[in-house]
Amino acid sequence: MAEHYNDNVWDEENEDEEEDTHKEYRDYYKEKMIFMIDAQANMFEKIELCGETTTSFEAAHRTVVELLKLKAIQHPDDQVAVVLYNTRERDKPGGGAGGGDGGADADYFTTPFTAAFEGVRTLLELQQPSAEAVRAVRDLTVDTFRTTIGSLLERRDSSLADALFRIQNSLAASRSAETSINTLVVFTNDPEPCGPCTAPGYKAALAQLNSRVEALQGYRVCLRLFPLAAAVRPFNSGRLWRSILRALSGPAEDPDGEAGHRGEGSSGDAGSGNGAGGNLDWVGYDEALLQELATDPGQRRDPVTAITALFESFKRRLSRKRTLMKTNWVLSGGLKVAVKGYLLVYDAAKNAKRTVYVNPVTNQPLKVITSLVSTTDGRLLERDEISTMKLFKLKTGDTSRLPEVMLPASEVSASGGAGLVSPGLMLLGFKPLSCLRPYHQMQPSIFLRPDERSAPGSTTAFISVWRAMLAEERFALCRYRKAANTRPCLVALISQDEGIDPYGIQTDPPGIHMIFLPYMDDIRYPETAAGVAPQQPSGEQMAASKALIAALDLEKVEAFDLTQVCNPWLERHYAVVEALALSEPIPPWSAIAEDGTRPRRELFESPEAVEAIEAFRLAFPQDVPGRGTKRKAAGEAGGGPAAVKVQKAEAVADAYSGIDWEGLYRSNGFAKLNKDDLTLYLR
Repeated sequence: MAEHYNDNVWDEENEDEEEDTHKEYRDYYKEKMIFMIDAQANMFEKIELCGETTTSFEAAHRTVVELLKLKAIQHPDDQVAVVLYNTRERDKPGGGAGGGDGGADADYFTTPFTAAFEGVRTLLELQQPSAEAVRAVRDLTVDTFRTTIGSLLERRDSSLADALFRIQNSLAASRSAETSINTLVVFTNDPEPCGPCTAPGYKAALAQLNSRVEALQGYRVCLRLFPLAAAVRPFNSGRLWRSILRALSGPAEDPDGEAGHRGEGSSGDAGSGNGAGGNLDWVGYDEALLQELATDPGQRRDPVTAITALFESFKRRLSRKRTLMKTNWVLSGGLKVAVKGYLLVYDAAKNAKRTVYVNPVTNQPLKVITSLVSTTDGRLLERDEISTMKLFKLKTGDTSRLPEVMLPASEVSASGGAGLVSPGLMLLGFKPLSCLRPYHQMQPSIFLRPDERSAPGSTTAFISVWRAMLAEERFALCRYRKAANTRPCLVALISQDEGIDPYGIQTDPPGIHMIFLPYMDDIRYPETAAGVAPQQPSGEQMAASKALIAALDLEKVEAFDLTQVCNPWLERHYAVVEALALSEPIPPWSAIAEDGTRPRRELFESPEAVEAIEAFRLAFPQDVPGRGTKRKAAGEAGGGPAAVKVQKAEAVADAYSGIDWEGLYRSNGFAKLNKDDLTLYLR
């Protein structure tokens, strides 16, 4: 019996009571990202970056524009701002920069009570990322900057402290700065922002800078440093920048027990690397890269690669990992491990059109309120009355034989459902990994991590089971039930070890994949003729197949990664939408050249591939007798397509000449013609 049971069909959510709580919860996941670009003269020196001659200021400008676009697409509810320091022109007292309205709930970067700071210019106020904000930053060129803003003739040792004071004022004016994630991104080539240690004003500038850093610690600010000039010369960050990175390391823990937006999980062997660990781990990783950039070129790897690694690690942290679900994994009668699940792969699709119904008088959106009516007397049912009954109905099949059934909720809870199978994961046992088949996966898997906040000690138990499954090469077979109103299913828990590339960057995070397994009824075997043994390939055919596979190896041309293949049509859709939003011309696009799913021409045109393909064709001939019907030749009876077309044209001409069209026109007889005659006339 394939019944459908919906436990929440009678539950009406009280949105008015939960609106404030939901808004407060969302603020914990919102981010305020402020970009600081140094405008000193050394930022405009020519450098060679990724095979292109540019300046550090232009590279920082392009990076900020790309990150603003990324924010507008991935996290439109976050807020961004752009500040320039060491500038000739400063903000007007009590005023602010342009760059859009920032939305209805935007926290403006400047207020009527905000003071202007010497050498600090606000390019973009703190607001939600939008097309207007991207255009405001994109339109700032080097020539425009030199004409309207300009750089200081002599560097001020207190410029960095003044810029941080500006940011402190903006966060103080924001209503959600104390609960949101606050990130500060600095682009500079100055290893000594307070001047040389022997300078007369060094101690005063350092004290002022430390005061601003301590004030920003109250807002849990996380600072990221990008020295772009390190691509051509060593950059010695010194003790000052390292101490600032340590002091502004961001929040230690978010509301769900996760390390801010830069990782999930807890400390431990299974909680290090990408998506896990504390903020100090990330600070240590950045410090290691900065220390490497300070060494001589002969003693370090490619500096461009190091800067790219620094930037890629930052971009990964921009993609905040939101928990999909939380549940308990029951290992035995009295041992439970709290876990969190993340969806790593899902179907990407265009946004569906959403119909919003509005009031014709006030033009305000209408609020839909659902009420249930009794089928016996037509009265409205109360919430307490209807929540005591549950509805069961067939999804498919003969609904007349098994109609809808109403049962009391107490009987449902006592006879089945949550009374027999509780929600969560229940360990059934372990099996070798060789028992799994690729077709056993029913839907995208869920990546599990320990949830130390929900149940202390879960990390230790999780790591021990994770290590044991890796060592024994086994997977855990479990029963999983998402909620009390869903059916249970079988899942396989497969451990994944941590993967690290030669540069020390994590490629695969440690954890456990939860694979949804099919039931016996869900597996369908290929249909074959009864009593007929399947044909077996010969040795020559097997050799030709192996040669074909070896010749068309994708790794021969370049490294191939399935996760790096983009959906060409979806990418084109977003490219057009982005161009229209930014008032840019639609970029040209070639479906053949830019489609990553098409066969690689250079791979199939190689001599080895041509020989292997031809050998495969000869080993598996396609001219099988009895398949299809042979076409008639053009000279055979019935003629070819050209002869048929000539015959149809002659028949139409004869029929057309047999009707007096001029007489019909004079007598107004066109109105009496049928469809076939009108079609003939229009030809």
